[in-house]
Amino acid sequence: MNREEFQKYIDHFNARRYDDLVTYFTDDVSVEYFTRAAGDPKRVLSGPEGFMQSYLALHAQVREVLELGFFIADGDQIAVELYTEFHALHDGARVLGRELSLGEAVVMTNWVVYDLEGGRFKRIRIAHFTDGVSEDARLAPAELLG
Repeated sequence: MNREEFQKYIDHFNARRYDDLVTYFTDDVSVEYFTRAAGDPKRVLSGPEGFMQSYLALHAQVREVLELGFFIADGDQIAVELYTEFHALHDGARVLGRELSLGEAVVMTNWVVYDLEGGRFKRIRIAHFTDGVSEDARLAPAELLG
């Protein structure tokens, strides 16, 4: 997979085209998340259905937008830097353990490693590099509902 093909995956994600998005996954894909504090249970989503259920619930709270930074592909592995914005769709929206007000944004940088099998994502590992509530988000409040 090259950068242009990967960008199509990001475009599906940003447009919330979940049915197109999960075509990039193997049937037994796992999505693993960094845990912030020692003792936190490891968070793992299993299969395309587990991914869709989790993100449908999240995206009912926030508008999430990804922007691709660096992209490195080597055989059956891809490493990327993803700039991620979460914009609250209503007061009381929850993301990353925070309660947000309408239009408030959390901006973060993630490093993500994708293991491929047959050209599709088999294992995805996501690590948060930086995050914080920000007034410097790229997406304007008027774009939230678009």
